[in-house]
Amino acid sequence: MYPVMYPRWQKLPLFFPPDALIREVQAIPEEQWVPHFNTQDYEGHWSSLALCSASGRTEDIFPSSSNTSFYNTPLYAEMPALRAVLEHFRFPLKSVRLLRLQSESTVREHRDRDLSLRDGELRLHVPIMTNEQVEFIVANRQLPLRAGEAWFIDFSQPHRIYNRSSSPRVHLVIDGSLNEWAKELLERAQREVVTETFPARGIIEFERFCATAWQDQALMDRLRGITAPQALLEAVTREGQLRGFHFVQEDAASILRENREAWNLRTMNL
Repeated sequence: MYPVMYPRWQKLPLFFPPDALIREVQAIPEEQWVPHFNTQDYEGHWSSLALCSASGRTEDIFPSSSNTSFYNTPLYAEMPALRAVLEHFRFPLKSVRLLRLQSESTVREHRDRDLSLRDGELRLHVPIMTNEQVEFIVANRQLPLRAGEAWFIDFSQPHRIYNRSSSPRVHLVIDGSLNEWAKELLERAQREVVTETFPARGIIEFERFCATAWQDQALMDRLRGITAPQALLEAVTREGQLRGFHFVQEDAASILRENREAWNLRTMNL
């Protein structure tokens, strides 16, 4: 059991200049990228490559926490700047991957339930290519992950990603076993680093739409007439977008799953 002081997310007191990392990523031939295996969890193009995997193969992108042995892949030998990042972390490495989310692509909200500090597992993200139009949302808070930073995130929480930009987002994703070095790093980060988060744009927009909807009796009557939950979510999203509110169906669904009463949406039969 890990101490309750350990966070849901934490920016770490580390920085890796991204220029050399970007050059290495951009030099990877397009045909080497492997489509992500969780096809039900994304829309658009989400792909990956392994630097460490259970089989030692670059195309083996499955991060099974049940494996006890992981091996450097051929890609690991070709990436000196990325190797230098990995050599900084002194905990047992498991799967290490590059994850690329292409322009106008979305990772739907999901949980990685076996990736918890309670289970002795941790996952770190080092953004390599990103920008302010990428929305990385965990438990309905947006985390401003910037290139070269390092973050711990508890991915057993609900999380989703939108790349609304015209360029790909690439992160180095490091899975490993929690040890004393990792615990000390997290504790030091909590003492020394302020972790900035803020409400996701879609959540704010959904709240604004709700405030408007409650004042529109005709709209409320239409929504009350929809009994199927999915059809109602689609109608709420459509009505919001028609009125200029910029949220998507997952924003509404996520809020309702988290705390229905707090949003006072029982009048919509949600």
